[in-house]
Amino acid sequence: MTTIVLPEDRPAGRRGFEIVLPTSATNGVSSLVEARVVAATAGPPLHTHPNSEETYFVIEGALLMYVDGKVVEIGPGGLAHISRGTEHTWATLPTVDAHFLTLHTPGGYELYHPTALQAEHDRGRALTQADLFEIAKGFDWKLAGDEPFRLTPLGELVEASRADDEAARAAAEATGVTAGAAS
Repeated sequence: MTTIVLPEDRPAGRRGFEIVLPTSATNGVSSLVEARVVAATAGPPLHTHPNSEETYFVIEGALLMYVDGKVVEIGPGGLAHISRGTEHTWATLPTVDAHFLTLHTPGGYELYHPTALQAEHDRGRALTQADLFEIAKGFDWKLAGDEPFRLTPLGELVEASRADDEAARAAAEATGVTAGAAS
């Protein structure tokens, strides 16, 4: 199946994740998502994709990737290919945004983003972590372990409930702003 997708033809994404190539355009073979994530962002909970593979390609900035117990920084032109069932997550550095692509083979995971966006719209509020986990389960996503852990911008895997505070602290330290200081 040959497909051309123009920017105006892209389906809706969510929170900086835009679907470039939907699985419907490839007969399920693959999908491609473009992401733009600001600096000092703790990534998604440590997870696996039991039935698909995921490849990250960094266009600009950098990603910290946690893959099977190792943390590595990937800059422009670098990539990480994640095999089925491999524990992984990512974060952005304290002062560097990230612009990257994720390729899923087979496709289908990308549909998580518009599904979560629609659920937020339908409920009239941001979704809870539990809501997002439940939605993600339907898109070849599985939490690694019993409790959620996320990667911080300093490359530390911490309890998910602490990750955003740790990311804010890393950003404040990197920019010389004291956490909790008046503006």
